[in-house]
Amino acid sequence: MKPVPEYHQITDDLFIWHGYNPECKTDCDSTAIRTQDGFVLIDPVRLEEQAIERMVADDRVCAVLLTNGNHLRGSLYEKERLDVPIYAPEGAREGVPADHLIRDGEVLFRELKAIGLPGAGPGETAYLASGVLVVGDALINLDGLEILPEKYCENPTLLLQSLRALGSLDFDIVCFAHGRPIVGRAGEKVAKIVGNLAGCAPSQ
Repeated sequence: MKPVPEYHQITDDLFIWHGYNPECKTDCDSTAIRTQDGFVLIDPVRLEEQAIERMVADDRVCAVLLTNGNHLRGSLYEKERLDVPIYAPEGAREGVPADHLIRDGEVLFRELKAIGLPGAGPGETAYLASGVLVVGDALINLDGLEILPEKYCENPTLLLQSLRALGSLDFDIVCFAHGRPIVGRAGEKVAKIVGNLAGCAPSQ
């Protein structure tokens, strides 16, 4: 993929950008969150150097963070360019060269909590911080909010059970690895779609 030239700012501490991946023939979205330790790039598609400099300004990038083992994307490039470590879920250890493996429930950079969502891709993990939820493949928002299609799931039934746990979380914004963010009442919208699916659990 070619480097993306621009990003979009959602809040003072939240940024997104996206590009089309011809290899998997889909849109890929990335998120950056400013934490107390610096910016964290989540599932990063390559962003042009000047764009990262504008986004970070006087701060710094402290890490690359992956939601699952299928989202390496431009992580190795950013790791080398920015001299930062790659963090990835424990369940993704076979697929990515991570410097730090993340446990379910672990709090990263003093404010990002890892929320394991088994059943989607390898090591599927969402991250929650200050009213913002960032998800990988478990939920997508390309043509409307939906759960990851069964054919891409390791275990569709387990994924649905995992997603129900999101109903107890407090977030108003959700960002995706595939699809545009939902800004405002995001928790309600996620709870609604998961609740609707609960009555028709996917087959094994």
